[in-house]
Order: sequence, then structure tokens, then C-alpha cells
Amino acid sequence: MMISLLTFVLLCNALASDFGARRYDAESHISGRSKGCGKDSPYTPGKTTVAKGYYAGVQWQFRVYVPSYYDKNKPMPIILQFPGWTMSAKQEEAGAGITARADELGYISVTPQGKGDNDNWGGPWYSWNAVGTTQSPGPGGPICTQAGNNPSYCYESCGACKDKPQCWWTTCDDGVTPTGTGTKDVGGYIPGLYNTFEEQLCIDTTREYAAGESNGGMMAYQVGVDMAHRLAAIFPQFGSFHRGFNLAPPIGLPVMDLHGFHDTTVPANVSLSDNGYYYTVTKEIFDGNVYSPGWKKSNGCAGPDFHYPTAFDGQKELYCVAVGTCPGGDVVRCAWNGGHNWFGNSAKMNGGLVTEFLLKWTRPSHAGGGFPGAAQPSEMRVSNITILAEEEPPSFETILEEVEPSSSIVLEAGSHYGDPDNGCLPDEEIVRVGTGRVCSPKIASDRQSDPPVPQCHIGGVTPARNGCPVDVRRLGSGSLAWPVCLGKSNSTDGYANGEFHCMLVCPCPTSSGKDCGAAADVHCPGDSRCERGSLMSRTQGLCTYHGSPDLKGSIVVV
Repeated sequence: MMISLLTFVLLCNALASDFGARRYDAESHISGRSKGCGKDSPYTPGKTTVAKGYYAGVQWQFRVYVPSYYDKNKPMPIILQFPGWTMSAKQEEAGAGITARADELGYISVTPQGKGDNDNWGGPWYSWNAVGTTQSPGPGGPICTQAGNNPSYCYESCGACKDKPQCWWTTCDDGVTPTGTGTKDVGGYIPGLYNTFEEQLCIDTTREYAAGESNGGMMAYQVGVDMAHRLAAIFPQFGSFHRGFNLAPPIGLPVMDLHGFHDTTVPANVSLSDNGYYYTVTKEIFDGNVYSPGWKKSNGCAGPDFHYPTAFDGQKELYCVAVGTCPGGDVVRCAWNGGHNWFGNSAKMNGGLVTEFLLKWTRPSHAGGGFPGAAQPSEMRVSNITILAEEEPPSFETILEEVEPSSSIVLEAGSHYGDPDNGCLPDEEIVRVGTGRVCSPKIASDRQSDPPVPQCHIGGVTPARNGCPVDVRRLGSGSLAWPVCLGKSNSTDGYANGEFHCMLVCPCPTSSGKDCGAAADVHCPGDSRCERGSLMSRTQGLCTYHGSPDLKGSIVVV
């Protein structure tokens, strides 16, 4: 398609000046106006609309909330929050706390649904193709250990997953690039979804944002790299890049990274997770390594690190650090006293922290369509959109409960997985799990190997005979719990240290912070309860006891 000389000059000038995002100032801000300004909204204001559409022949779903006072002539910011692995958009919308703040803060909230084209037990396993999840082996070798090999993780869209060990673990459908990594052939469902909302709604094109948690946090990082000319800021929550696949944006893009102190599922400070996957530590994402120059270089950061204040400082021991002074936009890492879960185990706290950071930023150079400078036409959009339902938006107290499939592992009455207050067996150790603890059977390993090789099958989201004991103390009838083996201990580097233990997985059908709810607790033995925040699957928890003070004083954080 031919463009005029004037348009070409404007585009070049915009590219040259588009070093980074800028701080938002309500008094001086000039909103970008999308093509949807002046059009009636297809989505009822004040309701969460569930819709489906097609991109490149593939059907996708999303949830969109337009504030109750939406004015078709006044541009609004838009935030996309990507759900974690296996989590439905409905659960994510309730648990992340983004939609619940939309009326108060004045933005459009969108929760896209990942693809779940894997019909194995416990599905659908909703997921995002990003940061190398379907490209193992990569530049850094396989993205998982031999013990982490899981053939059941191969999705239909990937065809035959021929990598050895079998490390691929998400859909192969195109979310932002065909491979889910790199910076070539950027397109896919997510850029198309932003374009679609720009055509349907009155969007402030200078204030488009992305966020997500776990596998959705990985997607937030990936779209940050591939859509940096469009986005004003991103907020990945406990996400990362797989080893060898970390990238940095071509221009400055504000980013806040959040991890729990005790997150061993996608750890911040060590590469090897408790279920045998390799990630890039946060320091290397920001500082760079042999695979990427790092986000500090993209954002022009210089000078010493310093405390980055937020309205939530000290809550759940939250502390944030800016990695220098960055004219292209702040580069910040935060940590809190928790695991692999939303900040504070709370929708209200998580939504507050995420929106506080994102809404600080604007990208004046983006006029629409993903292009800097003058708005350009784009063929990338979601087509044949159908409204499926309208629902009341979630509040901070929303609790969801869904029917879970039955387990194929039959547990037996016995003596393992008991309450540490009552003593553990000789073959068990007390291990911190979430905010509680449990008697966890020890699994031997070959510590002379690198990495250590356990005498169990690591991880998984489906019940299997994996080397863990199946006898349980004070087991209730009809329990759907089952044992999982993880490189988890009272340090954040259990796998690399050869410290493997078994815990009980329980169904987690709610989106109410860390607690999985009464319907899940009945599957756990004795008076233990089911708690989210320690597993790769965001719709499963671990059974934990809380009778005595936790092991906080003896946890070793590396």
C-alpha cells in the first residue's frame, strides 16, 4: 500500500522522537482519539460483556467492562489483563481486581481468554504462546529438565511436540507472533484485539496498557517487547521469560515486575523452578545477558537503584526498587511476602497496585493502530464478534465455584501429609506451603547430577503414580486430592539443591485471593485447607495446615 511523502515524513519523525513513554499529567494531557469515538458502544456500560470473535480463522473469547458513565465522545484508557495458565477469564477478572476499579479510576477493562486446546484431564488448560513456551530447545537449551518432561502438555495447535525432553506447555495459536517469541511478524490476536476496541470504542490511544499474571505475566512481557510503540506501560505479575528467550523492547517502555518472596513456580532470583522449568531471573531481564541488552538499556536507565514508593509500601512487606533513573520510563521490581499469586492474595490490593503504576504513563506518539505518529490503517482485527452474555461485574468480594472433574488417583487412609503440630513421620519434613506448612514426604535424588535427578516424576496437573506416597492421615471420603512431587523446600532454590518433597494437590475453583474456598477445603485431610499460590496451574492449590505460626523465621531466601 502506497503512503504519501508527508505521512512518511511524519512517521519517521515520530519514530525518531518515540524514545519512551511520558508521565501522565491530567491538566496538560492531550488524549488520542480512536476511530471509535462518536460511535455507540456495542457493550453495555456497567456490565461485563462476554464475547467471542475470530482472528486468522481461530475463535477467541474475551470479557470487556465499559464503565457505567462511559461517554462515546470522551476517550478512555484501556487495560488488558492476561490470565494465568489454566485460569478462565472469568476467574481472572474476579481475582486480579482490575475490573473492580474501572469505574473508580475511569478506564475500560478487558480480560482476554487464553486458548485451551488441550483436552487432557482437568482442562481446559487456558494458555498463552509467549516467551519460548513452545520453542524448546532454544538458544539456552531445553526450557525444562528431563524430570520435568510432560507429554500431556502438548496442545492440539502444536501438532506433534517433538522436543526431548517434552517441555512445550502452552497453545501454539498466534497471540502476538507466530512462534510466541522474537520480534518478527508481529500480529496475532492481541494486536488485533486492541485494534478492534479502537474501532468500536472511544479509546485514548496514548494510554493503552497490558498486564497479566503467571503465564499471562509472560504474555505481558512478550507484548511489551513486540508492541512497545503502542503501549504506555506494562505490569507483569510473577511472570518471566524462559531461559534463552529474554528480550527487551526497541524503545523505552515503563515496566513494574512483581514476585512473591516464596515464589518457586516462576522464581525471581533463581532460574530453575520447583517443577523443572528454566526461567530468566529478573535481574537479567532488566540488566541484560548474552540473549538481550536488557530493559535498562531500552529505557536509558543510569545511576544507582533506589526505593520506588507506592501506596502499598509495607503491606504484606511490599518493597519496590527502581533500577536507576530511566528517561524512557521507570523500570521497577517489587517483592512481597507471598508466593505465586496476586499481590497480597487480594483482588483489591492487586488491582490497586497494578493500576497505580500503569495509569501514571502515556505514550503521546501513538495515534492508533499500533503505529507511531499519524494513525495508520490496519488489517489486524478480530472479526465476526458475537455477544455471548452480560454479567454483573465482579466486586472485590466475588467468589466463584465451579464443578471439578473426578480424580483417577485413589488415596488411602494412612499416615502421610499430616499436621506438623501432631508430628511428622521419619520420611517427612516440615515444609512451608503458601502461608501454612505440611508434613511433606522426602524424595531421594542424585545430587551429583546437574541438575539433581529426583526419584519421582516432577510436577504435572493430572493425577499419576509419580513416586509419592498415596496414604494420607485423616483423609475425608470422596477426596479429589492427589500427590505431586516438586523441587520445593524451605529455600527458594530447592530443585537445584536436590530437595524434593511431595504435597497434596486440591481443586481450586474460586478467585478469592489465596483461599480456594470451602468446596475445595473438603478435599484436604483433617483441618488443613486448600490454598492457591504454589503451583503452575492457577486453578489448583495445595493442602496446608495453619495451626501454629508458620516457618517464616526459618525460610532461606536466596
